[in-house]
Amino acid sequence: MDQKPRENAFQFLDKLQFNRFHVQLMIFTTLSSVVMGIISQTVAYILPLVLKEWSLTPVEGGSIASYTFVGLMLGAAGFGILSDRIGRKKTLILAVAISGIFNGLAFFAPDYTVFCVLRFLSGLGLGGIPPLSVTLLSELVPTRMRAKAVTTATCGFPFGWALSGVVAMFVVPHFGWRVLLAVSGLIAMALIPFLIVYLPESIRFLSGKGRNEEAGEQMRRIEKTARLTASQWTFDSSTQGARQVKGALSQLFSTKLATMTILVWLSYFFTLLTVHGLSVWIPQLFVKAGYSLVKSYSFSIVQSMWAMVGGFFLGFLLDHFGRKPGLLLSYMFGGFSILIFSIADSPAFLYLAGIATGLFVLPLPSVLHVVAGEIYPTSIRATGVGWAAVASRVGSILGPIFGGAIQMAGLGFHTFFFIFALPCFICMIFVVFYRVNVKNDALEEVSSKLMSRS
Repeated sequence: MDQKPRENAFQFLDKLQFNRFHVQLMIFTTLSSVVMGIISQTVAYILPLVLKEWSLTPVEGGSIASYTFVGLMLGAAGFGILSDRIGRKKTLILAVAISGIFNGLAFFAPDYTVFCVLRFLSGLGLGGIPPLSVTLLSELVPTRMRAKAVTTATCGFPFGWALSGVVAMFVVPHFGWRVLLAVSGLIAMALIPFLIVYLPESIRFLSGKGRNEEAGEQMRRIEKTARLTASQWTFDSSTQGARQVKGALSQLFSTKLATMTILVWLSYFFTLLTVHGLSVWIPQLFVKAGYSLVKSYSFSIVQSMWAMVGGFFLGFLLDHFGRKPGLLLSYMFGGFSILIFSIADSPAFLYLAGIATGLFVLPLPSVLHVVAGEIYPTSIRATGVGWAAVASRVGSILGPIFGGAIQMAGLGFHTFFFIFALPCFICMIFVVFYRVNVKNDALEEVSSKLMSRS
């Protein structure tokens, strides 16, 4: 093939038509998110049996999930740093491997303590999957498709939750809860060979490390996969955006940004407290209310399946009405959907509540990622989003423990859901005080609005 004149690789990637290469990239980043959903939700489906076998209190049961979330929090930070040193692809493969290996080893856990340690180690790997998948997509997908691509990949997580429930329905009643851990670990390990073969490395990462020859090889790989005419490439690092500046963390609390930082962190905390408190305890609560274990799984599956639809719907609300009105509607609908659980007196009502919470509660964390990614200048954006994720993981850790404490206090099924609806309405108050409403604004315009406010 005749070669075209030299062309800037980064500008080419940003303007490239969506093609077979992008489809392949999205398939395997989405599958990585599915694996994360499967492994992270496994605890919810085995918790009733684990509590019984080891005679655990509800708080101890909730702590099992919380150990996983501690791992998630540390893994998100640690794997992000590692990926900047050895690359996105290698780090993502390592994260998937760690999550699968240690989750599978939990099959052999002899007691509560060992089980918690293994879930923590599995959580370290799980924590690295979302930021690495999103980073790869952001650095390789065309600008006009970037948000849709990231949203689609994120939908793999609730799909993994639902798939975990389907597997649990067939595995746990016949083979026991330990086999579910082994199966979910094997699913993760089965994905790794495909990631090694088909997942590309980030062109921007390679060029930023001065590895332009390898970056050129990756560009030729893209050309071959997408069946494009071969070109000669230049790699102008100035197009990759501003570097983070020294003292970036302190800038999150500068005069202009401190209010938004605190409000977004609080929104993350209360949102994840609700999401993970509910997701971990719903199967156990339904068993206590007299439903069969398989029936309790089906409620969680319905909730998770509708979360995929909800992610797109909440994105529509934010794009159509703007971030503040969209978030207010989302939290209002989310709070009322949880309240349906508190008054439900029939399976039909419970399924309705599951659909509603799937639509309006489970997708809320991904919507907050959009807000956190918009409010900070480019030089400190990654730091801002990363520390917001830490705030979210604190909520993830405390949510299951809080749910266990509610049960130990002797409060009933309906009261449990009434209490967990309150954080959604609290978050509405935080959103009202957001200092900027984003609607069809460029990132630079958002930063300019915030920095110009008195």
